[in-house]
Amino acid sequence: MRQHEAMSVEHIAAAGNTEIPARLALESLGFELQCNDESAPEEVWVAVGHGLRLSAPSCLELLGLYCMRTQRGANWAASDAEVERTLSTRYPQTS
Repeated sequence: MRQHEAMSVEHIAAAGNTEIPARLALESLGFELQCNDESAPEEVWVAVGHGLRLSAPSCLELLGLYCMRTQRGANWAASDAEVERTLSTRYPQTS
């Protein structure tokens, strides 16, 4: 095996080909999925399971919400300190 092959990293981008796998993943996790009425101006998906009711415009985003909740727990929201630290890393102040 060549060095660059051993060091390769799988790249997955949010795109049309990730929506069905995300839906399948949510279903395999035991979530019941519903989509709002087709006559609604915007599509909204709802996943219910694990004591959660998640809603988002896509199954990919629902899966992201579930992963966030699983990783961070019931206190998933960022604290003021976490927000400040994250924003200061991304947008350092210039003096």
